[in-house]
Amino acid sequence: MTDETKREWYVIGRGFNGWHAAGINISSSGGDIEDRPWWAGGIQRGYLGGAVDGCLVYDASHLEADPHGRKAFIHLILSGPMVDPKLSAGETDPFTDDDRAAAARMLPGLSGGYDTIAAIAIAAPRSRMLDSVSVAEYRDLLTAIPGIKIGEVRNGAIVWDV
Repeated sequence: MTDETKREWYVIGRGFNGWHAAGINISSSGGDIEDRPWWAGGIQRGYLGGAVDGCLVYDASHLEADPHGRKAFIHLILSGPMVDPKLSAGETDPFTDDDRAAAARMLPGLSGGYDTIAAIAIAAPRSRMLDSVSVAEYRDLLTAIPGIKIGEVRNGAIVWDV
């Protein structure tokens, strides 16, 4: 099976559990950076194949064994805001009091970890985990993590910052 769906990725990252990607109104986890054979035949397209030129790329996988890098990654990225490529540089989309009220109404029907995230958002209004930030602000958060690899896609290849 070959995936013919056109996806454009604006952020590709690898945390402690593999690669993931974010585009406009779409995200994906569990893929690979490169194309790979699909178990049922054909090729599964890697995230790099759908990356726009200038796509932010980061790799934090090696930080799992580094206590300082791991703590910073968890605090700034895993517990931090989500990235939204639709937002312009410097723009944010905060999780509002109205959003919190809606989450409280939905809480009894949530499960699979969403209940935990909603409960935290309701109890801790200053938490940013359900806020959205631009790719530029997300990159700024990444640069605060010691030892993380950051780069961008240029002409279909990753160019890492030095």
